[in-house]
Amino acid sequence: MSGNRAPGVARGPSFDVLVVGGGSAGCVLGARLSESGRRVCLVEAGPDYGPYAEGRWPEDMLDARQLAFSHSWETEREDRSQLRARIVGGCSAHNACVVLEGAPADYDEWGHGWSYRAIEPYLRRAERELRVRRMTHEELSPWHRAFVAAAGDDAILHPVNAVGSVRWNAAFAYLDPARRRENLTILADTLVDRVLLVGERAVGVATSAGELRAQTIVLAAGAYGSPGILLRSGIGPERGLPVGEDLCDHVGVGFGFEGTERLQRETVEFERSQPLFMAQVTIAMASSACAAGLRDLFFFPGVDPPGEHGYEASVAVFAMKPESRGSVRLTSRDPRAPLAIAHGFLSEPRDAEILAEGVERLRRLTGSDPIYSYAGRETRPGRDVDAPAHVRATARGFFHPVATCAIGQVVDGGGRVYGLDRLYVADASIMPTIPRANTNLSALALAERLAESIAR
Repeated sequence: MSGNRAPGVARGPSFDVLVVGGGSAGCVLGARLSESGRRVCLVEAGPDYGPYAEGRWPEDMLDARQLAFSHSWETEREDRSQLRARIVGGCSAHNACVVLEGAPADYDEWGHGWSYRAIEPYLRRAERELRVRRMTHEELSPWHRAFVAAAGDDAILHPVNAVGSVRWNAAFAYLDPARRRENLTILADTLVDRVLLVGERAVGVATSAGELRAQTIVLAAGAYGSPGILLRSGIGPERGLPVGEDLCDHVGVGFGFEGTERLQRETVEFERSQPLFMAQVTIAMASSACAAGLRDLFFFPGVDPPGEHGYEASVAVFAMKPESRGSVRLTSRDPRAPLAIAHGFLSEPRDAEILAEGVERLRRLTGSDPIYSYAGRETRPGRDVDAPAHVRATARGFFHPVATCAIGQVVDGGGRVYGLDRLYVADASIMPTIPRANTNLSALALAERLAESIAR
């Protein structure tokens, strides 16, 4: 079978490794494990549009300027915080292209052989593969320039995985160079139900198209999908493993502004010569509860294309080291059923206090020039709504779920599921605590490191 698309499901022990999930981590694992000479099958529930050069990818999934949610999994209820991509490339194919790493302390606290020193080479490798570049001041929209001017050293011009205006996702970065390998099979549009066990050994997976067998099974279906597969397999509380517990995501609230005449005029002028990216800058600050030398509040300004009332200017504020935890559980044994995802946002009062402090600081920032000359009146939620009330009413996630198959709880430091042979998890679900940054780069680096150890 070639490295493009498999015409059907293989029978028997045809593969050395099955990688379940074709998102960011899965693309890394499929590429690296096939590079090592293993016979690899990468299984993805969503479509595979092939190499970038063939020109078959949907326009919205290529447009790095805006988020794209046309290929999202169904959710149990209307909850934007649950959104994840169902497509080869995963969330790297629809995200904001922000490539940030956490603080060294974030990785040092993982333990079990993980540390910043251990993961740092793989962070650098992932940046190179994604063709990461940093936004320049000349590329910043007027809205984003105002935040840089106001925040000074607290402003981070984003490193981005964008080639021109193309979202350079993990499929382009990792799979495209590997697609011609005869030992790599990409099996798209194939939903994995459960892991097949013989005694205490994983031997394959049951899918919507039949059974697949391999010597090694690696789950890379993300912080929602991987625990779902394990739970349907009877791998969880029945075996003393807290699968699906301790779900964590950055928590935040959003603000909207009317956008002044100056914003409209200067942004029109800007777009005549530059692409308008929604996300270009992060403002990173420390709350009063933050440890010295670290930052636990992110302000994330955004600007959207013109609608009925022109360009819409917005900002979200996020608490980047929340203590609250949630869970991922099954609503049904049917793999097509949406999962029961309960984030538990603000279940720890400290998170609400830190976020409310962030809201007050953001309002001071947006109420002063140069930002106010572009923002104008706060329309969402409005200045008459106090910070704690806005936090309680509208807290949401940042699309960065982790910890549902955590190192030290469900898997060991090498991603091996406790008590089972040849079964691994190698995605953001195994991060035991959340980094103080967007998690895509960390997930890629984690997969890079684990691919090396699995290939040995």
